[in-house]
Amino acid sequence: MDASVALCPRHPQRAAEGTCSRCGTFVCEECRQRRSRRTFCVDCSVREAHEGPSPRARLALKFSTAGFLGFVPGLAGLVLGMKELAAIRRGEAPVAGEPMAVVARNVGWFHLVMLLLVVFVLLTKV
Repeated sequence: MDASVALCPRHPQRAAEGTCSRCGTFVCEECRQRRSRRTFCVDCSVREAHEGPSPRARLALKFSTAGFLGFVPGLAGLVLGMKELAAIRRGEAPVAGEPMAVVARNVGWFHLVMLLLVVFVLLTKV
C-alpha cells in the first residue's frame, strides 16, 4: 500500500475512507458509522448513542417555554437554541440535543414575532 494513504487504526490493511467528525480518527468503510448526517468511528458512535442532550440544549428549551410568561426568556431560548445547533453542526455538542435546540429556536422565533407585533400595535395606537 502507498505510504501516503491513511490507514484505518482498527484494520491497518485497509485504506481509510474518511475521518470521524468527533475525534478525527481515520475510518475504513467497515468502521464508518453514519448518524445524523455525520460520520463517526466505532468508539465515538457508541459514546454518541449513550450521550444525552447538552445542558445548553435543555436550558434553551426551558427559556423558550418560559417565554410564554414574558418575551425575554423566549428570546434567550432563541439565542441558546441557535448556538446549540451551530455547536452540533461543528461536532462540539451531542447530536441528542438537536430536537430540543430546534424546538427552542422555533419557539424563540415565535416569541420574537409576537414581540414585534405587540410593539407595532402599540406604536400604531399612538
